[in-house]
Amino acid sequence: MDPSSSEVPPPRAEDGKCAIDDSADEDEESAQMMRRLSADQYRTKHDKKKGIRVQEILPFHFSPIFLPLTESHLESTLALENAAFTNPSHRCSRDKLAYRLAHCSDISFGLFCTVKPSEAKAFGLETVDAANLVETNREDGAVHALFAHAVSTLGKGPVVTDADMDYPKNWHDHGAVKDTTVGHQEEGRTICLHSFAVSPKLQGTGVGKLAMRSYIQIMNESGVADRIALLCQDYLIPFYRKFGFQNLGESKATFGGGGWYDMVLDLGGPPHPERDHPQAHLRHWSMVGKRPSESQ
Repeated sequence: MDPSSSEVPPPRAEDGKCAIDDSADEDEESAQMMRRLSADQYRTKHDKKKGIRVQEILPFHFSPIFLPLTESHLESTLALENAAFTNPSHRCSRDKLAYRLAHCSDISFGLFCTVKPSEAKAFGLETVDAANLVETNREDGAVHALFAHAVSTLGKGPVVTDADMDYPKNWHDHGAVKDTTVGHQEEGRTICLHSFAVSPKLQGTGVGKLAMRSYIQIMNESGVADRIALLCQDYLIPFYRKFGFQNLGESKATFGGGGWYDMVLDLGGPPHPERDHPQAHLRHWSMVGKRPSESQ
């Protein structure tokens, strides 16, 4: 039967390497959310018109914050990884995840929300039991609960390879890791986005688009890399195209059984005050003593 037939249910998004399912069409509003991350502005009548439904289903206030992932977030990211990826072969193992958080917290981020554990548990949020306290002595015991995450390493090639997906098993030995040819490559200029996951409880609400747009903006402004590359199954290609990713065709990577497609987004880099200013070209010519019209 034709897989695109309406008689066949679409694949579950969490079965792919990037566990998301955001069908809500809220590009404009989610872009505003990415810039503000402000719940007060997010919870307006315009949100409903744009299809952002996260506050409609949450029994608590949605106050998102986008933070770097560190080793202290290992349990939360592992809980989200296991909840979002139903195929065990597509999940990141505890040791590999610990390695990535230890070496790549500057390019791995999570979308968190401050919640009371009792409210999050009642909602069924998968990461609440592993969440870190907001403050040690806070009376309500509020925690930073993980809603979505992007876990990455740096690679030297233009696309994600099996070597990028791997990691040095002796990674606790910092001397050995320095010369490794697998896993994170400090001199690489490609962000290898290995795991983009959204809580199954929040898929389809716009949280995934908010997290991805936030991640792309932060990585672009950091100037740490020239591109973001990832692997995905064919049914997720349209999702990533919305953010500017180009489909380079079937990947040679065999991780998790293969069947991947290479997706790449070129980054323009942080704004350059001189280069990007509307009058930059005039300032340049004033310094060399000629305007464009005066050149021979």
